[in-house]
Amino acid sequence: MAAPSPALAPASIMPMASKLHFMGLVAGETRRGQAEMLWQQKQASVYSLFHGNALENYPQSGEQTLANLRVVVADIRSLPTPELENARFAFFDDLLYRVSASYRSGVTFQQALDKLGTHYGQPDAQSSSKLQHASWQRGNVWMVLMEQINGQLVLQLEHTQLARKVRTSNTETYAAYIRAKQHYVTLP
Repeated sequence: MAAPSPALAPASIMPMASKLHFMGLVAGETRRGQAEMLWQQKQASVYSLFHGNALENYPQSGEQTLANLRVVVADIRSLPTPELENARFAFFDDLLYRVSASYRSGVTFQQALDKLGTHYGQPDAQSSSKLQHASWQRGNVWMVLMEQINGQLVLQLEHTQLARKVRTSNTETYAAYIRAKQHYVTLP
């Protein structure tokens, strides 16, 4: 007997993705050049490209921004997925480590959850509190769909090991900045 067609098969027997990905881009594996080629193929537009802020871990530092040259962030519009409005892709040493995508208004949590469920199966964790969220994890990569206080839906994908390296790199960048700043302090 032939296997059921994926279009007709119930979600419980459909093959699930073994890796969490966003538009085919896998955190911890996809290089920035590969992502740029995909964006160009899908006719998505890059509207902002900048270095990561090493001070994101230090909001009380009094400084506004301090570029971490090992982190590159790209803001993308015109995604090929109609329910998504835009996405921010972050790369550490040229490897994708984080994606944060915003859904268009009108997309409900349940609609987004159902679509993600067809690709990744039931979430590993889910909350039904006032602000709903659902999360999946495969190895070092986790993905979470969450409803924010303003009702906006956000999908985040992150490679946890690379995210830790980014935090360490931010600390090193800030420490180097402080050391350099101390060399230029004039004494009375």
